[in-house]
Amino acid sequence: MALEQVARPGSLAELAYDQLRTAVLDGHFRPGEKVSVVTLAAELGMSRSPVRAALERLVNEGLIRLTAGGALIAEPSRDELLDALVVRCALEGLAARLAAPSLNEADLDQLRAIHDRLDHAVQAADTRAVRAADLEFHQQVQAHSGNACLVENLTRIQSKIMIATYSTPWGPHLTDMLSEHTAILRALEAGDPESAHEAATHHLANHLERLKVAWQRAHEESLTASS
Repeated sequence: MALEQVARPGSLAELAYDQLRTAVLDGHFRPGEKVSVVTLAAELGMSRSPVRAALERLVNEGLIRLTAGGALIAEPSRDELLDALVVRCALEGLAARLAAPSLNEADLDQLRAIHDRLDHAVQAADTRAVRAADLEFHQQVQAHSGNACLVENLTRIQSKIMIATYSTPWGPHLTDMLSEHTAILRALEAGDPESAHEAATHHLANHLERLKVAWQRAHEESLTASS
């Protein structure tokens, strides 16, 4: 892939980290793909040191895995992914419960704007925009939970899930997902912690079941193709 050369002021390591993390989560690299410090540094237009520092951060986040043969994009197993989804379901519910009483009108307006972008992306069947708006919505709720430990753990878990599910089709379930986000937003607007917890947990539990169905369908199609 071609990475954008960094030409902005600031910490080069931070900028390299932002670029590489975005590239990984956007699916520009395949799970299991090898990445080279030398190649990445050349594409970003910087020395190897900040790129190496950025990769170390991505290793700590679970996005990059170091092996004897070099650095690889993480490739979570099916069991690891299922474990991550179960934990995320519980933590997203907690984040929504904690956030509900603390949101002011400006905070809610921000969530409404993100929800509108999600709605437009769903209507356009723009899966990439849907993923971006979905992630931003959840990140905003998490940020208003007031719990840094919760946010840190959810960030790591979400990253692992995004890598492993980037190629999973969302199309058949986009309207269901939008309705679930609407329910979360309405509970947050009402300032109701329990309803927010229930709506967020319901959404993530449904997401898990939808992924299981997609995986089963993909498995059956692969068997049909090979027969």
